[in-house]
Amino acid sequence: MYGNRRHVPIEDVSRFYKLGDPVKGEKEFQIESPGRTIRGKIGTREIYINNVKYILCFPTLKKGRDILISAMDVTKILEPVLRPGKIKNAGPVRTVILDAGHGGHDSGATGRRGMEKEAALDVVLRAKRLLESQGYTVRMTRSSDVFIPLEQRAAYANRFPDAIFVSVHFNKSTKGTASGIETFALAPRGVPSMDEQNFSYSDLRQHPGHARDPENIALATALHSSMLRKMRLYDRGIKRARFVVIRDIKVPGVLLEGGFMNHPVDGNLIASSSFRDAFAKAILEGVNRYSSAVSGKVGTSPMPSAVAKATDPTSVPDIRRNFFPTRMSATLNEAVQRTAESFKKEIETDGN
Repeated sequence: MYGNRRHVPIEDVSRFYKLGDPVKGEKEFQIESPGRTIRGKIGTREIYINNVKYILCFPTLKKGRDILISAMDVTKILEPVLRPGKIKNAGPVRTVILDAGHGGHDSGATGRRGMEKEAALDVVLRAKRLLESQGYTVRMTRSSDVFIPLEQRAAYANRFPDAIFVSVHFNKSTKGTASGIETFALAPRGVPSMDEQNFSYSDLRQHPGHARDPENIALATALHSSMLRKMRLYDRGIKRARFVVIRDIKVPGVLLEGGFMNHPVDGNLIASSSFRDAFAKAILEGVNRYSSAVSGKVGTSPMPSAVAKATDPTSVPDIRRNFFPTRMSATLNEAVQRTAESFKKEIETDGN
């Protein structure tokens, strides 16, 4: 017990999941076995499982010779990620509910090459065709440029008890320098949402989505790792929040952020047909991987085959409150625009 919170030594984690002996440093640790790796930075909420980034519920700690991880993170992240086939009451996916963010008078994030509402709907329509071609039943919260309140989207999802819910969005940063993809799952009860350091009343309430905590993080893992493989943008991690569309649904659900509309590289890619195809293919692959994993056909979380480094070093996320990256220089701005064209060619020629 530290800070009125239960913790587990990483040696116990390694032993329970039959991994190798932990390698501990002053600021980092790593646990490795064939096909599985866990590494983290001590004193932070940052951890990588099979090279996919997660933001923990609480920071890891070092007490004497022990490196500790919160029991909440063991049960809510490590367990469903490392053993998705053990999740109770989870079965193969038959129905996928696709939610294109924003719509109508709500344009969402904007950039020089378009609006979030249009890009999200285009990706969702492409994903719908791919999913239906493989036998999934697909439902959409919107199929045209209309505004649907968030509460109605959640209520619609709850009409399909055998479904999963995938909400598609794009991001925007204050200074236009942030880059990359991130995935949000519902923050468990008793865990602050991302970028919040203090508890709120909502953090302590039981919400409908909490009944699906294990499935939520398993689904986030499958989709996020597939996005890394297909879209090749910087990994901002799997995070936790209490957005209405993932908080009030009774089925497993996640919210995907497919890049930054106002970043010079991300924005150019998002506007391209090839990138939107890659996003749609990532959704299909992620759904397939999740369905296989919870059915016991895949024992570990998938490892991305290719992950691009950050196009702008200042876009590396910092979970400290009120952090903003510095403005890009004009020279760097020109460089990343040239890089965008090479990324687009790479995606277009990618055999995957």
